[in-house]
Amino acid sequence: MSRRKQAVAHEEEPDERWVISYADLVTLLFGFFLLLYATADQNIAKFESLARGLSDAFNVPVNEGISDGTPLFDGGTGFVPGGNDRSMVIASDLLFVQNFISEREIAEGLVGKIVVTEQADGISIRLADNLIFPTASADLRPEALPLLDIAAAVVNELGREVRVEGHTDNVPLETERYPSNWELSSARATAVLRYVVEEAGVDRNLVFAAGYAETRPIANNLTPEGRAQNRRADLVILYPPVQFDVVPGEGLFEDEPGEGVFDVVPAPGDE
Repeated sequence: MSRRKQAVAHEEEPDERWVISYADLVTLLFGFFLLLYATADQNIAKFESLARGLSDAFNVPVNEGISDGTPLFDGGTGFVPGGNDRSMVIASDLLFVQNFISEREIAEGLVGKIVVTEQADGISIRLADNLIFPTASADLRPEALPLLDIAAAVVNELGREVRVEGHTDNVPLETERYPSNWELSSARATAVLRYVVEEAGVDRNLVFAAGYAETRPIANNLTPEGRAQNRRADLVILYPPVQFDVVPGEGLFEDEPGEGVFDVVPAPGDE
């Protein structure tokens, strides 16, 4: 009896560790085929729209480095702007615009006539000392045209969308041609827009006009000098943040009632 127990005790149990690896393999195969099933009936149009949007949002030019001892980014600004880092792009372009305009002003003897500033949605190019319009008029002064040529040249260099803004002072206006400052400011913006497009070669698809009347002054309207500064037209180079619009009720797959498909939409005109 004791010998039989000893024999049973010495018998080796079969090795079943292979079951663990087998279970892992089955789990992976299940996940793989589940993924294939989920993507088998995909909406190709929506996936292509998503791919194009992401490509536009994150596709930025990158200078290629070389290994023969020369600088890695020859002629660069010291950093590569990320597609989602809007502030870095604006800072880089602001420096470029300032240097470009400064060089052109010096070359043409017009130093200090153009003011470049950063604002919430981009870079503003403004002609100083009211060199564009006389009072109650949307007619361009002849002395403003060389400055508009410089502004248009830098706009062409960047190739971004531009908002041409028309502004007035706060003096009430009521004429047959301009019933209010709204019409006058819109006419000023349109006059500058037409000049930079028709005479300076700016792409007409990249510019639009906006009239703000007296609602955005840059100087005090209590003095003649302040009112003169407020009679202006600004060219604003736009850097809209990337927006993700969701189409309600549409999923990524034909038969899936998902929450929606993300479509990268640059607001406005960064397409």
